[in-house]
Order: sequence, then structure tokens, then C-alpha cells
Amino acid sequence: MRQPASRLVPDPVDRSGNRPDRLDALTRELRSAGSRGRTSAWLAERLGVSTRTVKRDVTALQRAGVPILASSGPQGGYVLDDSAPASSVSLTAEEVLAIVVGLQATPDQPFAGSAHDAVSKLLRALPDELRTTVADGAGRIWIRPGESGHAADHEVRAVLTRAAREHRVVLLDYEPTDEPATPGRQVEPLGFAQSRGRWFALAWCRDTDSGRWFGLDDITAAQATHETFDPRDVRDVFRTTTLDAPPRD
Repeated sequence: MRQPASRLVPDPVDRSGNRPDRLDALTRELRSAGSRGRTSAWLAERLGVSTRTVKRDVTALQRAGVPILASSGPQGGYVLDDSAPASSVSLTAEEVLAIVVGLQATPDQPFAGSAHDAVSKLLRALPDELRTTVADGAGRIWIRPGESGHAADHEVRAVLTRAAREHRVVLLDYEPTDEPATPGRQVEPLGFAQSRGRWFALAWCRDTDSGRWFGLDDITAAQATHETFDPRDVRDVFRTTTLDAPPRD
């Protein structure tokens, strides 16, 4: 039995009262339409708004960097230009807020500085109304990060990150509270890990000829050398280690 035509048409998206969500829905509709595009009338009916509102929303998205092409005339409409480089990512207010809050909850992560810069760029690229919505939501969430000794040195993190990428041996000055200090320890940085609210540098220690977890907040200095090392699979090095129990010497 053939279904009524009305049942073959997707249900309208009720976005009339929430502009950030409506902008996101509009972008998704144009992306799914591909090169066919959509007319103002179709989008207005789909989103439950007027054609004038659709035109204002399209203008706002274009100003935010979304590559939407417009054509005039009775059959005119809008097409999302897939050939243009993506200068804007379509995210809802909740998705952006999740990113902001998640990064705020881990201020001592190895890439905290870069994460802060990335969030700043993301917020600047948002339409004004969406940015205001995110700021309002973030202001309603309070975060008290866990306390773990003194903060890790940002320069130490940067040195270890570059050395792990370039496979360079690093000299560590390591001063844990429960072990003798060891200046100039030779290590091959492999990555980072978090356990029980604390960040560690994962490395192959040449002094002990084994994989070690070095507390980032116990590393007082790190100097990359010109010597390189053969890459190791961090999963093989720490195959018998669990995140709940960092290995000890």
C-alpha cells in the first residue's frame, strides 16, 4: 500500500526558539543536500521559521566562515561549497561547552597551553549568539581540579613532547619525594599517562634499562640532546602495567 505523500516528507525540525541550534541544523541540512542545495522556502518549512529568518541565518553563517553559496531567481537557493577549505566547524552550543569544560577540568595536562589557545580560536570563530550561549553555560559550571603537589613545568612538558615526536634522547633532572634525586638521567620519551589524577611522562630509562613512569611534577629540568633513538611501541614497553599501578624500580 502506497504511503501518503505527507508521510514521506521528513518531520520539521523545531529550531525556531534556539538560534545556535537552528544555525547548526541549517548547516547540516545543506551538507546533506550536497550539490542539489535547498531553497529558502524548503529550509524555512523544515526549520519552522520564515524565509526572512533563513536569509538572516545564512548571512550569519557566511560571516562566520561557513562556505555557503547563494543563487537568485525563482529556483534560487543555497549550496554548501564542499570544494572550499573548511574554515568553520559546525558544532552545537552543548558540543562546544563540552570541549571547554573538559579542558578546564584537566589544567595540568601535557598540552594545557596548546589546548587553551585552541579553545580561544574556536570561540572567536563562533557566531556571536552561539559564543554568548557557550559563555553563559561555562559560567554556570564550577570546577575545582584535584591538588597534586607542585605544578609541572610547562617547558619540561614542551621538551618531552618534541623529543617524543623527534625520537631524541632527553636528560632529566628527577627529584621524587620518595626516591633519591637523579640529575642528568638519560631517557627516551615515549608519551604521557594520567593515573589517579596525576600526570606522568612515559619513557625508556637508559639508567635502569626499563620502561619508567616519571611524575611530571617531579621533573625539575629536561634537556633534549642531539642523539636519536629507535622508536619503541609504548604498548609493548608497558604491556604488564596497569594505569592504577605505575611501575616502580
